[in-house]
Amino acid sequence: MRRFGTQGPVHPEKNYVVSRATELADFVMRVKEGRYIVIFAPRQTGKTTFFQRALDVFADEEPDYFPIPLNFEVYEDCTPSVFYTGLYEDLTIPSPNYPGLI
Repeated sequence: MRRFGTQGPVHPEKNYVVSRATELADFVMRVKEGRYIVIFAPRQTGKTTFFQRALDVFADEEPDYFPIPLNFEVYEDCTPSVFYTGLYEDLTIPSPNYPGLI
């Protein structure tokens, strides 16, 4: 049985989700055009879920793109050495969507 998600990313198979298909198509178009994108909204409005759905679109439907999700919050207060080492490690961990590329 699906439920209303009230925190964290929601999953369409478990939660009620507004598809936002128009917004996803616009996001993909902007990326293809090389435009700058900002996702700005209040807390708990679906920013992370929207971004994850956009990454899924690129992984499933746009083989020319290689999305790399990074969370820079984990690098807050790091020294440059720790930052660059961690970033390198994040970029070299194989992705389940692109096995064997690294």
